[in-house]
Amino acid sequence: MLPTIALVALLGFAYMQIKGQAFRGAAVKDAISKTEGSCKGRAFAQIGGPFNLVNQDNQPVSEKSFIGRPALIYFGYTMCPDVCPTSLSLMGASFEELRTLNPALADKIQPILITIDPTRDTPHLLKQYVASGGFPRGLIGLTGSEAQVTAVAKAYKVGYRKVLAPQSAANYTMDHMSIMYLLDSSGKLATFFSDNTSPSEIAQCINSLGQSGL
Repeated sequence: MLPTIALVALLGFAYMQIKGQAFRGAAVKDAISKTEGSCKGRAFAQIGGPFNLVNQDNQPVSEKSFIGRPALIYFGYTMCPDVCPTSLSLMGASFEELRTLNPALADKIQPILITIDPTRDTPHLLKQYVASGGFPRGLIGLTGSEAQVTAVAKAYKVGYRKVLAPQSAANYTMDHMSIMYLLDSSGKLATFFSDNTSPSEIAQCINSLGQSGL
């Protein structure tokens, strides 16, 4: 039952964020803390699936491109004012923590940003963005058509919506959930992290999962 509670909390997190309410994942973290092993009970088969996108070099990429190595995926966008840079910096800090525990595992995991704003996030823009300081080393940016991005977001249960901002130079923003998904080497979900999890907690969880084989 507890894993189901955590999945419901994750989906609730998505709903609350896209409604624009001040909800930073407390319910998700509470549910996560109740799952077996604190990080090992969140491998939901309902999350994840095939996708076809392009990377920052405009090369075709699918879920099969990463088979053979774990991946840590985040959904966001380059014009995100605060949540995305903060979460990607958290991912970067988590990788650095992991390198102190298990450098080989840290180097094996592929960090990935999948945009939820394909209209603006061209491969060229993503290439500049993923090289930002503080982000994970070797971060890959993925984009595609609206239909392709919608499909992968749906597969990962990612809630997002466009919010018009006529007074802003950006014209619109994107409300979205903020979750990092850890996939194992076969492309299946191993666990996920809310954005109020500390780098130390993330690193320790990944290292623990790595002991069993990711």
